[in-house]
Amino acid sequence: MTRDEAAAFLDKETRGILSTLLPDGNSHPTPVVFAPLNGDIEISSSRDRVKTRNLEKDPRATLCVIPEAFRPYLCVEGRITLVDDPDGQKNLALYRRITGKDPDDTAEYLEAMKKEKRLILRLSMDRLYPLTG
Repeated sequence: MTRDEAAAFLDKETRGILSTLLPDGNSHPTPVVFAPLNGDIEISSSRDRVKTRNLEKDPRATLCVIPEAFRPYLCVEGRITLVDDPDGQKNLALYRRITGKDPDDTAEYLEAMKKEKRLILRLSMDRLYPLTG
C-alpha cells in the first residue's frame, strides 16, 4: 500500500495492538482503539496503565492495525507524546471520532474521564509498513 492508501486505511480502522517497551527492553503489547488526527494517531489511556508508565520512560511505540479480514495490515512506528486531559474534552473528541456519536450520557462520560485520570497518547507516524511505491 502507498502512504496515501495507508492514511485512508487508518481513517476506516479503529482497533489495533500498541506495543511499548518495558524497562527490561521487552515489548508490552496491549489492545487499543484509536483515531487519526492531523497526521498523528490518538489513543486514550489512563495514568496508572503499564503502557503509560512505559511511555513516560521511553516514548517509542508501534501500533499494528489488523482488520477483521486480516489483510491488509499496517504497522505504525513512532514516538508518543502524553497529552493531559484534565476536563475529559480531548477524550470526548476522540470518542466521537472513533464511534461517530456522543456517549449516552456525556456528563457521566466526562466525569469518568476525570476520575480515571485519562489522557491522550499521541503517536507520530514516523514509519509505516508495509508500504509500496
